[in-house]
Amino acid sequence: MTGPLDIGGMGQTISLTASDGVTFSAYRADPSGPPKGGVVVVQEIFGVNDHIRSVADGYAADGYLAVAPALFDRVRGGVELGYDA
Repeated sequence: MTGPLDIGGMGQTISLTASDGVTFSAYRADPSGPPKGGVVVVQEIFGVNDHIRSVADGYAADGYLAVAPALFDRVRGGVELGYDA
């Protein structure tokens, strides 16, 4: 993982690099203290939207480091749809 790109909610958007060199974004939410563990929050078809970020924030509030990778970035970056799309 590389450094933060922007901050929103409890977390921040970071950049991840896959083993084949492709970079994609992810939302990372850190707990206020030492993490109890870590979880990967997998997005729905709607991308890493407000709901997915709030799920990650909830895990962080419970003491876990949570990362939600933007799985669609390989095909099209920045996919974030509402539930009425």
